[in-house]
Amino acid sequence: MATWPNAVAQFEKFLVGHGLRRTRRKETGVFENKSVEYSDGRLGVRVVCEKSVWFVEISDVAGHPEEWYDAAIIRDLLGGRGEDALPLASQIAVMESNWEAIRSLFDLARRGGTHSRLDGLRKQRVRRMFPGLT
Repeated sequence: MATWPNAVAQFEKFLVGHGLRRTRRKETGVFENKSVEYSDGRLGVRVVCEKSVWFVEISDVAGHPEEWYDAAIIRDLLGGRGEDALPLASQIAVMESNWEAIRSLFDLARRGGTHSRLDGLRKQRVRRMFPGLT
């Protein structure tokens, strides 16, 4: 298996420093797919590589553990629309530089509104990417 990028190792240190624990690490297959997940029981963060494409995602594990939101959607929610696909370093930067704001988005009082807004942003993205679909 190929090594993990240094940016992921540094991000893992960031997550541990903010009270998250690694809950899973997996490497499989001919495409060298990888995933690592961290959680503090409230938020989950995962870094996934599928066919050499990297994703950094966050989940409200306390409220909606089946929903994972990518860094570009989180960036859109916090600061307005940008590119739909971000390089790994930019995805990590979104999460690190906005960590406290992200945590507050998923607190008990704001959780419902956050999920609604993220769902709307996802739908907008689908309409941009596949205009004839909707």
